[in-house]
Amino acid sequence: MPIRKIQKNAETKEIGSPKPNAIVLAALELFTRYGYRKTSIDDIAQAAQVAKRTVYLHFENKAAVFLAILEYLAGQVRQRCAAAERAGGTVVDRLTGLLDAYFGMGFEVFSKSEHMPELEETFSKLARSRISDLNTEYQERLARFLRSLQKAGGVGAPPHGLTLDEIVYILFRAAEGAKHDAKVQGDRQALHQHLRKLATLAMAAMRK
Repeated sequence: MPIRKIQKNAETKEIGSPKPNAIVLAALELFTRYGYRKTSIDDIAQAAQVAKRTVYLHFENKAAVFLAILEYLAGQVRQRCAAAERAGGTVVDRLTGLLDAYFGMGFEVFSKSEHMPELEETFSKLARSRISDLNTEYQERLARFLRSLQKAGGVGAPPHGLTLDEIVYILFRAAEGAKHDAKVQGDRQALHQHLRKLATLAMAAMRK
């Protein structure tokens, strides 16, 4: 998938050169295959087919490359979310697509990596606040989507005693917990089916 925007050191500066894009993609492959600690800048430069100094021209250090991967994945998720929102089908189909757009991305990239615990630790250490921001951004998007369904008459109000934001929070946490389900781990189709069940429950709860 093409990269349109990569951020350096979590800033908003766009990088138009293909070289940082190649560096980020190469680093993503290496981190998932060998882990963060065992991957060096030299390894990344070699995999990206650039000189080591070129890596340092665009990224201050390995941590900055790691953060750029997060921004790349965030951009890909936004594209998937937008496509899911535009898609046809039932409300369950569209909500499933929106859930899958967010939770499916990380699953596809990291679920088969034996270094996932280390990568999760690294994300938490280097980008805890950024990940929190992305989670908030996605939950707000999910809430806007459900409100648009309400406005269009596709669904009704949440069941008595629950707000729409609480429905969103429950959906998010339930979907997030799917990766720990023994029946889902490593199985992309199983994750999609799990997310569809959550979407079905949510839409049933908000049925008019």
